[in-house]
Amino acid sequence: VIEGGVKFLDLKVGNGPVVQHRKKLRVAYTLRAKNHTNGKIIDASKNFGFRLGKGEVIEGYDIGLEGMRVGGIRRLIVPKQAGYHNDDIGAGRGADLFFEIELLYVAP
Repeated sequence: VIEGGVKFLDLKVGNGPVVQHRKKLRVAYTLRAKNHTNGKIIDASKNFGFRLGKGEVIEGYDIGLEGMRVGGIRRLIVPKQAGYHNDDIGAGRGADLFFEIELLYVAP
């Protein structure tokens, strides 16, 4: 468990550049309800870009990607306080969010 109650598990440690705060990233991800393996898919992207730590994504995403390397695959469990709080985005009000993320690119 890291900051904000976010939990992570590296499925594959990458060997590329390390994520740096405020740098542009590109990821592929799947967001599921209930669990990582057979929960309903709420959202997914094969090429999603944002700047880490600039508030462009939910807090749990910013927290959970720190320290990743390009080529890595990480699972995150993001609690409501680091996610969408009590909003229902398809997983139920205040539900934990289950992400599987592959880091594709970090800007130099």
